[in-house]
Amino acid sequence: MKNILIIGYSSRNIACSARGAGYNVYAIDAFCDRDLEYNTCKCHALMEEDIHEVDREEIVRIMDNFETDFDGVVLGSGFENLEREIFDCPVLNNSVRQMRTVSDKKRFAEELQKLGIPHPETHVATNPPQINTPKILKPAMGGGGIFNKIVTSADELEYQVDSLCKTGNFKPDELILQEVIQGTAASVSMISNGKQATAIAVNEQLIGIPWLTNMPFAYCGNITPMQTPYEKEMIGICEKLCKHFKLKGSNGMDFIITEKGPVILEINARFQGSLDSVEIATGINLFQAHVDAFNGKLPEKPKYQRCGGRTIIYASGKPITISKQISEVFGKGRFADIPKPGYEAYPDEPVVSILAEGNSRNDVIGHMKEQAKMLHKIL
Repeated sequence: MKNILIIGYSSRNIACSARGAGYNVYAIDAFCDRDLEYNTCKCHALMEEDIHEVDREEIVRIMDNFETDFDGVVLGSGFENLEREIFDCPVLNNSVRQMRTVSDKKRFAEELQKLGIPHPETHVATNPPQINTPKILKPAMGGGGIFNKIVTSADELEYQVDSLCKTGNFKPDELILQEVIQGTAASVSMISNGKQATAIAVNEQLIGIPWLTNMPFAYCGNITPMQTPYEKEMIGICEKLCKHFKLKGSNGMDFIITEKGPVILEINARFQGSLDSVEIATGINLFQAHVDAFNGKLPEKPKYQRCGGRTIIYASGKPITISKQISEVFGKGRFADIPKPGYEAYPDEPVVSILAEGNSRNDVIGHMKEQAKMLHKIL
């Protein structure tokens, strides 16, 4: 296996890991950022198109333009359900059937109920329970937290459902309502071969961080490792779920750690946003581990070598246009997902990521805060 095609909404982290493992990398993604372009033989940006409207014929046309025979395809976020029949090489992903089961939060909750694993009470938004306490309205699949809304009454639910359907292009039955779980956001990164699984890292999730975004539930990155007394319990749940769903490759499980213990929220049955911080902290190449898992081989659980972090800065207040000078500043620092000159980020859209490493969580957070403060001044 030599030539790899990666297709995802934002595939830079996967491409960098694949190149680090020695593959010739090609990519189709929404942005084709500077560092994605640098780490690929060729990449195609979908910025001028609505990725939700990109059909199989368009993907085939782009692949033909690469004029390359691919040895394998990896589908990232936003393209996990792409029809496998359009590829004439192995697709290193969980099946569409598996993806639809674990990615749909309502169906996933039903499976968790059968397994007796703690999870939020979940309802389809079109058939809600009586709202006596605050609930969280969110898309049944995907979203990254940017569409999540708190509702406290039936009237507010009706208003927010209508609003999300307009702004997010959802249908009412594509939204769910969950109980609000108070606690600390976390995730576990797993590598599995369909029968067994290895826990690679437990990560702190950064959600709605005020110095990174104005959105209270937006995913803002990760810090690895996360120290928690519930680590073994969380890993046990993840191993059980990997085996139950027969998952392969890199899979991540999101949790809320409450006073009573961990509550699982969802499975990301594909490469996750924590890839950078996990590789920084452990030294493992996750792409190679992912490929090996499809051949039945699992890595040993790595030891943490340092603390690693990645944060995402979102535009706030007004649109931000990236000048050549700003793009050059990004290129000289420890940044990732670096936009090209001319890129315009509208409010609540991602601008750039900050990477950091250190001996402790405080080292990593301190560095990322300094960089964020500097970037806000420049932007």
